Amino acid sequence: MLEVIGEVLLYAVAFILLIGILVFVHELGHFLAARWTGMRANIFAIGMGPRLLGWNKRNGFTFGKLPEDVELGDDTDYRIAAFPIGGYVKISGMVDESMDTDYTKTEPQPYEFRSKNAWQKAFVISAGVIMNILLAILVFAGLNWLAPKQLQATSTVGPLETTGAAFEAGLRQGDSIVSINGRAIATFDQVDRIIYNDSADSDITLEVVRNGAPKQIAIRRIEIPPFSNSNRTSIIPFPAYVSVKINGLAEGMPAIAAGFQPNDSVIAVDGQPIHAAFQLSSYLSLRKNQEVAITIGRAGQVMEKRVKCDTGGKIGVMLATEYNGPKQSREMGLGESFGESISQVQNVVGNIFGMIGKLFSGQARLKDSVGGPVAIADFAKEAFSLGLDKFLYLLALLSISLAVMNILPVPALDGGHLVFIIVEAIIRREVPVKVRMVFQQAGFVLLLIFMAYVIFNDIARRI
Repeated sequence: MLEVIGEVLLYAVAFILLIGILVFVHELGHFLAARWTGMRANIFAIGMGPRLLGWNKRNGFTFGKLPEDVELGDDTDYRIAAFPIGGYVKISGMVDESMDTDYTKTEPQPYEFRSKNAWQKAFVISAGVIMNILLAILVFAGLNWLAPKQLQATSTVGPLETTGAAFEAGLRQGDSIVSINGRAIATFDQVDRIIYNDSADSDITLEVVRNGAPKQIAIRRIEIPPFSNSNRTSIIPFPAYVSVKINGLAEGMPAIAAGFQPNDSVIAVDGQPIHAAFQLSSYLSLRKNQEVAITIGRAGQVMEKRVKCDTGGKIGVMLATEYNGPKQSREMGLGESFGESISQVQNVVGNIFGMIGKLFSGQARLKDSVGGPVAIADFAKEAFSLGLDKFLYLLALLSISLAVMNILPVPALDGGHLVFIIVEAIIRREVPVKVRMVFQQAGFVLLLIFMAYVIFNDIARRI
């Protein structure tokens, strides 16, 4: 019984700490931006629902609800609310989560949101997202600076997409890269970074050694969007010593029934060796409604699993390509740590938008791609128990996810408010409050439906 209580407490502490930090940083961005631009922010709340406790200059530290007749003026009530699932800043003269429109009965005041210009409004609305991105950059930079980076100590090319630009240019698995655009290569991390940075502006020239003989390869210029992974594997090869691991399984898909498990290593499919995730995905996509034999490794044993692909050529596995070769430990300076952290944030944002694109194109299913409070509590508890570095890494990932979610042009989210600001700047007048209210209420309904679906899906996964 004590073990169960301890487990529940660990879930609760990890979840509340994680969500509390994310919400505090996000709302702090809105609050500081509002005060900086001369707006009143009478409430700064962590949590939603009834006020549990709080502090303001006029009343000091108090429990429960504030008196109805309290006038805060330019003061702020810093409060903790009952439900630790969000937070908000109450900015004067703005249609927000409270749906309070009393301010429309009076003339705009200099301290109100509605009296400010479009740039000031946009700054206040986007400040929460900016703070979440800055938090992720700072956390990644700190982790990079304090923990030595493990570099891929090889220059040998691994699996290549046979339809990609690198393969078409003549690069082959087993080639040893000596230099790229005249810069010497010692680790494969340099290969990824140099090709990524140079590919948008110029062709890529590689000096390689193949079977003991030097060879020059020119890869045509190809753009890799900064917040997307599209075109990446076409031009940037994988290193040697990579393997494929199953990271997760999709509910209701063939892989679970066939006996696959998370952390299984994928060795081959129908006798063909698999070294990178794209190789298995490409092979399965050509075998819709067909059975395949996948060789896996599990706990030191090799076994074969037969599974039938669905109508889309999928079996419901989430794959990761992992490097298992020699590594070189290298400490980063503070400046390099920040540069690396910015690249990490770009990659995470690219992955999130890539997944959103797959959802709209039908390449991914919503129930397999999103997680709610239960899933976050799971991850938080696991990361918390593994150590501070893992918890901070999860914090950075979720901070980026929160930023991306909030910037989406959905009413009731920050992105929805930005849309109204842009529209008002174009038409040079305010959008009627009634119109705002309709969109705001519709947005809240959509968010509530989405959250209910996500929570139900979280629970269903565990039944």
